[in-house]
Amino acid sequence: MKLTYLGTAAAEGWPALFCRCPYCRKAMEAGGRNLRTRSQALVNDDLLLDFPPDTFAHMQQNRLDLSAVKYLVVTHSHIDHFHPTDLHLRDTGFYAHDLTSETLDLYGNSRVLGLLEKEQVLRKEEPNHTGITPHLAVAYEPFPCGKYTITPLPANHAGGEDAFVYLIEDGEKTMLYLHDTGLLCDGVYDYLEAHHVRADLISYDCTYVALPSGGGHLGLDSCPVVRERLEKIGVSDEKTISVVNHFSHNGKLIHDELVPAAEALGFLTSYDGMVLEF
Repeated sequence: MKLTYLGTAAAEGWPALFCRCPYCRKAMEAGGRNLRTRSQALVNDDLLLDFPPDTFAHMQQNRLDLSAVKYLVVTHSHIDHFHPTDLHLRDTGFYAHDLTSETLDLYGNSRVLGLLEKEQVLRKEEPNHTGITPHLAVAYEPFPCGKYTITPLPANHAGGEDAFVYLIEDGEKTMLYLHDTGLLCDGVYDYLEAHHVRADLISYDCTYVALPSGGGHLGLDSCPVVRERLEKIGVSDEKTISVVNHFSHNGKLIHDELVPAAEALGFLTSYDGMVLEF
């Protein structure tokens, strides 16, 4: 399995769009991996995780064929994770030609699918030229996506909607994609233990970075807490790749500073364009 981190920041990006705090200015001056776009990831070449406003930039920066994506899995409806307006551009009647995959299966909660309808990406009374088929994701109910089996698990995030983290399996490798979420609920641990899940890679929300964490996100203080509990039930072990991701400029540590801090805790630090094969 190959995981490409296309964007690794929280909603505001880093440097944040209108911010001149010391941490945004430091990142701008340092450049390189310290510059982060909004969160998105690609599994192999056909499974896209979230659809932020930066998707167009991600396509260009990474020279991706996004028409090859067959499956789009959305964690929740916040704009930095789901920007449905750009899905209009998959319309083969005018915007998109010679697509590698004619179809795109989109999975998300009821609010995500409601936004898709509100933006009129799919119009009930008109032909569907986008090739998009929406599917409702339901907690603890696995669904097939080609060779993948994907299980939505409840996230501790986004009150008012069923936000999800995802368990992704391809028959050989297993990944836990824990974005966006705070400390996991007991039911998630119970499910993983009951199904004897052992993860090859776990991507941890680390929005708070060096700040005390709480609410609907994790930080450097709480990622080890989650990992320890996952280790106790056999989901994570010494062979599991542990990565922190989804960083806010409020968390103070730019990439160059975060790498050694995370490494000391046993985590890799993601950056835009990072590729992990496992």
